[in-house]
This record gives sequence, C-alpha cells and structure tokens, in this order.
Amino acid sequence: MKELTAPVAEIFCSLQGEGLYMGQRQVFLRFAGCNLNCAYCDEPAALELAEGTPMTPASAAEKVIKLARAKKAGDVSLTGGEPLLQWRFIKALAPGLKKAGLRLHLETNGVLYAELRKVAALLDVVAMDIKLPSATGQKGFWTAHKKFLAAAPEKTFIKTVVTAGTRLTDLARAVELAAAARSEVPFFIQPATARSGGVKAPPENFLREARRLAGARLKFVKVLPQQHPIWGVK
Repeated sequence: MKELTAPVAEIFCSLQGEGLYMGQRQVFLRFAGCNLNCAYCDEPAALELAEGTPMTPASAAEKVIKLARAKKAGDVSLTGGEPLLQWRFIKALAPGLKKAGLRLHLETNGVLYAELRKVAALLDVVAMDIKLPSATGQKGFWTAHKKFLAAAPEKTFIKTVVTAGTRLTDLARAVELAAAARSEVPFFIQPATARSGGVKAPPENFLREARRLAGARLKFVKVLPQQHPIWGVK
C-alpha cells in the first residue's frame, strides 16, 4: 500500500492575524492545493499541489510539535490552499498533535462539507469562509456552505471577505445563511487586503452598512481586516 503523504507548502510559527483568535501564537501547517481560485487569494503560491513538499503525518507532526515547543505555541492552524482536500492526512496527523497537547484550528473555504464530517470530531476550532461571488469572481457556493455549517462543530466562526466589487445583496445572503444555522456564531467581515493584482477593499460607507446589516441578525459581528500585513509578520 502506498504511504500516505500530503503536499505541505510550509510549516512556520507566527501570530494569527484573522478572526476570533487574532494575536494568538500558532504553528501554521500550510497545505498546497486548493479547489477554488478566489480573486483576492492571499496565498496564490499555495494553490497548486506541485508547490508542496510531500510529507507523511509522522514527519509533519514531528516538525510541528518541535516548533510548537520551541516557540511556546499551544495551537496549530491547518491552512492552505484548502486543508480539507487532505482530510485523510489530517485524520492521521491529529492524534499525535492532540497527544502532544496541541489544539487544532482548521482554516477552510467552507465548501467541502463531506470531508469536514470525516474530521470534525478531531478539531477544536473551525474558521469557515463564506465565499461571496461578487468578491471571489466565481460562482456562489450557497448550498455547500449551508451543508458545511450543518456539519460544523460548535466552536466554529465565519469570515467573509469583502472587496470594492462586493454587492451588499451577497453579504445579506451570507448573513441569512449564518443566522439560519446559529445566530450566536461569531461573524467577521474582512475587508480584502490590497494586492498588486488590483483587488481593493470596499469603501468605509459599505463597511458601515455591512456591519449594520449583519448586526441586525447576528449577535457577534466585527469588521476586521487582516492584521499580519499591518504587523509586518508572516
């Protein structure tokens, strides 16, 4: 039987720069390969499987645990790319990390609900995106997001990236989806970080209206840009 491996783009330690655990020191295990290609992607180098180095669960766990101990980090972010493409690898990796006392965070595009069900019990936190078609430049994934939320563990929060081209109608639909699943879910509106490819953040009046709209249906809403570019860390 062929040995289980996954394409790992990088393993490093830094501060979480997005969402509910902003500022927390984490070890990031970034998988290569993604099933989407969003216009605002901040890790385009990790979209292709070929950009990763094949690693076994044992070798990845060893490197993650060693780095976590050296940097005094108690949490591991499984990110990408899209980590749920490697759900078998995560299933094999998780027990060793948990045994070492590490908490597992999954950063995901919120589309692969069947794969989530395979590993949900192993995760401590899920950071789920809701992809707005007017921001991503792709089709909507509303049905997949709905099924993903139904499968997601209790400690799940939502991020939705908004750009200068985002329509409020898309944001409203994301809010309705979140509220129908669980009104108490933390919901982060994340203005896109300006990129050389031309993606821009929306104007302030859009963000005010988006915050008002979301706050009318959800109990926990914040507008929070990515912080690591501001801090000057990876």
